[in-house]
Amino acid sequence: MIFDEEIRVRVAEIHALLDTVDAINFFCLIIDPNDFGQSVENLYHLSFLIWDGTCSLPVAENGEPLVSRSQPCPQLGRPDGITRKQMVMEFNMATWRRAIDIFDIQHPFILHRTTPSPSS
Repeated sequence: MIFDEEIRVRVAEIHALLDTVDAINFFCLIIDPNDFGQSVENLYHLSFLIWDGTCSLPVAENGEPLVSRSQPCPQLGRPDGITRKQMVMEFNMATWRRAIDIFDIQHPFILHRTTPSPSS
């Protein structure tokens, strides 16, 4: 459950972006090559879509990590063999830089969040 409205909006934006592709490389989706902090936020926001089952993390035959849309299963009505799993991954600045180089990420797929102007 998402409690913060700004987070809810960012998660919805990523959800809509994922409607435009069949599957996308995990790193090409979350990485903003100009902003490590924004990349971390993108990963955080994506985690909500993975948690609720609207996105999955399949691995391509070549080992490439992908993100794709999926149909969430109701908590109690999951078919046999479908379980919810958790994953912890390391995502530090070295991983960020290496992924930018390996996947030749030139531009962010997820646009940088807009920061509200301070009230006058």
